[in-house]
Amino acid sequence: MIRDYDCKPEDSDQEMLEVIQKYALPIPEIYTERDQIIRFALLEKEESQKPYCTIPFDHTLEAEALGGSVRYGSDTSGPRAKEPVCKSLEELQSLPEIDFSNGRIGEVLSACRSLREQGEEVLFQMSGPLTIWNTLTDLKYVLKGIRKSPEQMEALFRKTGQKLLRLLEELKKAGVRMVSYADSAGSLMILGPKSMEWMTRVFTDPFLQRAADILGENMAMILCPKTAFAMTGTGLAREACLELPGEMTYQEACVYAVGKAKFPAQMCINRSRTVIKTGKLVTIEIKEKEDRSDCPQGQQ
Repeated sequence: MIRDYDCKPEDSDQEMLEVIQKYALPIPEIYTERDQIIRFALLEKEESQKPYCTIPFDHTLEAEALGGSVRYGSDTSGPRAKEPVCKSLEELQSLPEIDFSNGRIGEVLSACRSLREQGEEVLFQMSGPLTIWNTLTDLKYVLKGIRKSPEQMEALFRKTGQKLLRLLEELKKAGVRMVSYADSAGSLMILGPKSMEWMTRVFTDPFLQRAADILGENMAMILCPKTAFAMTGTGLAREACLELPGEMTYQEACVYAVGKAKFPAQMCINRSRTVIKTGKLVTIEIKEKEDRSDCPQGQQ
């Protein structure tokens, strides 16, 4: 059975807005232009006292790269979706491939590369399919599709997963070592247990398996606990621990985990001041096929 994660309101968005206000940073340039993205990332890292720069600063980047319409907000609100650009599953399926060399996503990747060349650690915030689709369409089409048209949805999940894996490859080329992955619009509360299990089998498990191959030995993907609970709750992954050299914050532990564990998953990555006092970082390990005898019926 899949457990839910008690997702408490995090203060990262508010802290970013405070940085924008304090330094009178220009909007939309801090979201769309490489040099301003770098400046914002460095200032936010300093103000938040984090061991890395967080990029992008919102969860609309992938959707915008697919043709979504985004309003960049102001110094009191971050980027949000405008009107939906797709009104059916067929329109979602027909969206073009992402051009990683142009537009906002090109500027973001260039900023990541530059920061890494300066010796900065970068955490890239990757969004999952439902979060992306939530910017592109009314999610009622997706939720209905999962229930009524699973084969069509499986094809859509597969295509979107391929695009995210291509993004992961581009991040690796840019020197990024840390990627966080979350799909807040695809939670247990929104999907329900049956659809959550189906999505985990159809999308999350194969996506993470392929992501692990791209991550290799020098990258880590920090998972939202909601995703980790879905994987362990369906028997597709097991919980594990990484021994830490001492007391440190969760964010510091995630930096330490790079090259030692592929999927840290203890808590929300935005809990910047939460200290791990046990000396152990919770991670997950994806099971091999022969080790999945404990998977619920239909999940193997």
